[in-house]
Amino acid sequence: MTGAELFAASLRAQGIEWVSTLCGNGLNDLLAACDGAGIRVVDTRNEQAAAYMADSWGKLSGQPGVCLVSSGVAHVNALGAVTSAWFDGAPMLLVSGCGPLATTGQGHFQDLDQVALAAPVCKYARRIDAAERVPQFLHQAFTAALSGRPGPVHLSFPMDVQAAVVDGVAPMSRVTRPRGPRPAGSDVERLVGLLARARRPLLVCGSGAFHARADEAISQFAAAFAVPVVVPIWDRGAVPMTMSEYVGVVGAATGGPDLLPRSDLILLLGADTDYRVGHLAAPMVRAGTPVVQVDSDPTRLAQRQEVTVAVWADPGALLAEVQAACTDRGVEGYEPWLAEAQSCRDAFSTGVRARATRPDGQLHALDITEAMARLVPPEALVLVDGGSIGQWFHHTLGSQHYPGHWLTCGASAVIGWGLPGAMAAAVGYPRRPVVLLVGDGSATFVIAELECAARQRLPFVVLVADDECWGIVEAGQTKRFGHPLHSRLGPVDFAALATSLGAVGTRADTRTQLEAALLQGLREPGPAVIHVPIVGGNPS
Repeated sequence: MTGAELFAASLRAQGIEWVSTLCGNGLNDLLAACDGAGIRVVDTRNEQAAAYMADSWGKLSGQPGVCLVSSGVAHVNALGAVTSAWFDGAPMLLVSGCGPLATTGQGHFQDLDQVALAAPVCKYARRIDAAERVPQFLHQAFTAALSGRPGPVHLSFPMDVQAAVVDGVAPMSRVTRPRGPRPAGSDVERLVGLLARARRPLLVCGSGAFHARADEAISQFAAAFAVPVVVPIWDRGAVPMTMSEYVGVVGAATGGPDLLPRSDLILLLGADTDYRVGHLAAPMVRAGTPVVQVDSDPTRLAQRQEVTVAVWADPGALLAEVQAACTDRGVEGYEPWLAEAQSCRDAFSTGVRARATRPDGQLHALDITEAMARLVPPEALVLVDGGSIGQWFHHTLGSQHYPGHWLTCGASAVIGWGLPGAMAAAVGYPRRPVVLLVGDGSATFVIAELECAARQRLPFVVLVADDECWGIVEAGQTKRFGHPLHSRLGPVDFAALATSLGAVGTRADTRTQLEAALLQGLREPGPAVIHVPIVGGNPS
């Protein structure tokens, strides 16, 4: 067995069924080993796409996505997605081939310290310097990727180490995500006391709640005590479709329900104390408002001093214990406050819809989100890539529910990841519909990946909202300077472009055409692109 074959066998032992890649220097042995081990290899045309597939899979499944790229600039190209995973706490493994260990530092082809480049945005990064230690290094990498706050990890794999023969070395044992620590009784009691005194508590559920699989605990707690629930924009959702206590997203650039300043107790569950909650300062949060932050990773609790109570614990476990203690203590529900929060959400959503104008009968972003609301089945994996269209999505569809099988750009606000993300969703969930809503600017980052998706028969629908500009940027520029600054884009025939790349391409200029194309796209065996020209504008 070679080092590469031991590596592939260890991936299988971890339950990895597929990897994404762009072939190149230092990968041949590893690609051959994956083929031999029965691991599906999904190829792309750009290392960015391969890495975004791994990033997206980590976010969707909670299990590490794995991508294989070659050395030098290929490794650098992949780091954008690694950075995105770092922002969101998404588990992924970047494996980069490289020249022989024996000539490292002597100027061999694409000689580069890849580990040093990856380390700042990885929880673990190292070069494999001995084939027999492959299981050890992979075990360490997967453990780091899944522990505490999940995140990206990296291994550089020299060509000569891949080809080295090893005997009698077993593949790695499987690594599973450990649960966070159990909450201390004193933390539970303190939180129960704060809830007993509160009249308007607000539960802010971030990506940490999703990765901790706290959705059931959130739903039960919120329903038991009528506590409003919000999600910071771009965070992973953990809110069931039927949860009436969910009242929208906060922290959007174009506004949102004005709930944080109305609250008298804020519970941050796996959420950061960043700009999306106003850094816990006025005017977004009233001075003196108690704030409780709960996270499985203690390093996330040290961002700000303004937190009243910082709890290092599994978010779902803490919420379950707090619910039981509140019930025993006779803490009453907050029905009047929930009704107020729901009214606030509905008023904001109504205002957003009222600001949508349709000159000359053109379609608007709202026509797309409304068609999705009517026709996309609830089990579908929905991905959203783009600034302006993302804001409209969150203020309409995202104001009513925010399930964990929806995926947005994340806290990094990256654009251009959507097509690879849809590819990952189609590979990993072949029996579920996949719909990507994307702006015209974001769609063109890696548009050539449509050829790879079509060739490998990956079914998903792409709704391209085309306003021929970087919409959210242009809106801000126009508001400040009175005119756009280099943010206009030229026309692209996305339907014809998709067809030329082997996908199904359709243009929709009316609501009837849009709905017919969406229904047909959901039936296609490969990628279907629907080009929807829309009027510009933002929901601000």
